Amino acid sequence: MRDSVPPPPSPLPMNSLRRMLAVLKLIQPDRPTVDIAQICLQLGYAPATAYRYVRELADVGLLVRLPGGYALGPRIIELDLLIRETDPLLHRSQDLVRQLAAQTGLNVLLSELYEDTVISIHQEFGLDAKVLNFGRGRPMPLFRSATSRVILAHLTPRRLRRVYDQYAQAPDFPALGADWKAFSRSMLAIRKQGWCLSRGELDPGKTGLAAPIFDDKQRVLGSITLVGSSARYAAFDEPGLQALVRQAGQEITRRMAQVPAAAASG
Repeated sequence: MRDSVPPPPSPLPMNSLRRMLAVLKLIQPDRPTVDIAQICLQLGYAPATAYRYVRELADVGLLVRLPGGYALGPRIIELDLLIRETDPLLHRSQDLVRQLAAQTGLNVLLSELYEDTVISIHQEFGLDAKVLNFGRGRPMPLFRSATSRVILAHLTPRRLRRVYDQYAQAPDFPALGADWKAFSRSMLAIRKQGWCLSRGELDPGKTGLAAPIFDDKQRVLGSITLVGSSARYAAFDEPGLQALVRQAGQEITRRMAQVPAAAASG
């Protein structure tokens, strides 16, 4: 009688996976390690659940045990390198991003959306080589900055309403409309013009101008943003700069869909 082959392990349910990955978000610059008590307190998990999650994360190298608790593991460094080498959005836009930075002298941010988070995956330095407060790898406030708002403006109405209902009561929610109707009108205005401008919302004295990027099914994927000192930005012809960032977003969208340039222009 042939030996039976054991069935593959059942995939972890999505809600359990999210709960487990939430442990990684507890680790911050001011808290480089986290222990079981902190996980239970911050996330409301039972000790047995917290122990199981950290064990599984440590088994795959996402966490490492240290005397002070658990820290991010070496697998994350490996994954970061893999992203730099394989991310389709990054690789299909790198030459264009470099060209924009050289042409304008402004910093260029390339950002992506996942769930309800906007995060920059690349910062190309212009003449100002100072690192931005929300440069590569740091999640951006969802409603502040041109980078995030131009993405929000191109969400489906249903998803945008869900995001609004979830976050509109937060104390730091910006003045983008007194209610849902006013907020949706402000998003529609951004959508129609194809770009979004913000001044000093994330970095004092900095101005950002962003345009959306879409995937092959015309769902918003992320954004491209020109960022620089407000003084440098004021030296440009503003309509020309708006056209430049819109064209960059459209070209990256074309590349993501791998549509020939002639077909896209037609």
